[in-house]
Amino acid sequence: MEQLRFDVPLGTCTVSVAPESIGIFKGMGTHYLQLQIQLGMPGLGAEAGRLLYLETTLCAPLTGGQVVPLAAANMSVPFATTDGICRATPQYLITNAQLLALDQYRTGDLRLELHIRGFLPQASGYPGGSEVVEHIAVAESRWRQQLAGLGRTLGVEMLIPFPSGDEPRQAVANLLREAQRLLGGNEIDSAILQIRKALEEIKLMSGWKWPPNSTDKNDRTADQRWAVIRGALEHQASGAMHGDRGTKDHTYSRVETETLIGMTAVLLSAVP
Repeated sequence: MEQLRFDVPLGTCTVSVAPESIGIFKGMGTHYLQLQIQLGMPGLGAEAGRLLYLETTLCAPLTGGQVVPLAAANMSVPFATTDGICRATPQYLITNAQLLALDQYRTGDLRLELHIRGFLPQASGYPGGSEVVEHIAVAESRWRQQLAGLGRTLGVEMLIPFPSGDEPRQAVANLLREAQRLLGGNEIDSAILQIRKALEEIKLMSGWKWPPNSTDKNDRTADQRWAVIRGALEHQASGAMHGDRGTKDHTYSRVETETLIGMTAVLLSAVP
């Protein structure tokens, strides 16, 4: 338990965080971590007013004493209570990559720090206090349970860079960017057509030779296997033209289109 100390005669306020109050929840395109701060107000005098403003930053301590900020949350807490106890429930937006990094660098229990500053906007004189740090330890079993509760929304992220500058692969990257633009306007079939064009360009520039029909799969060279993979992607993208029996009644989704863009970008990075 820490204390927010204010100038005399404003008084003090105790601060504590219960590790069991920490939870991770699904957001829209991200996650948010929620915890509960318990505030003890009896130490605040009448001169402090009836409103406490909190500035909080959730941090992750690393080896060597370094502390990395994760997210911040600010809130106003009225404290006209009979028992002198108030509770605040801040929420911190946490990205997929941050959650995975927290778990990767964790050894046993998860260690977090909550940096808190308090202000009394209704008080006279200087309303601010010094910063306090609440150290939080989340049991490993509870942390694993929280991550499991996120289900498929928590996944491994990969950065797939598109070539830039005057590289020979720039034309393919431009086609993929156009596919992304069209997908943003929900023009799915048109986006997939750009992907198909990109795959045709990869065929010309890669030098990957299609294996002879008589070649056993296990005897194919690495280049021949890449050629088969590229051909399979092109075949899938061709389905958006609805010109074959297998896909004439199929409507491609955004997820399928995003997958084709990502797979083509990865394939482009493998071109010699």
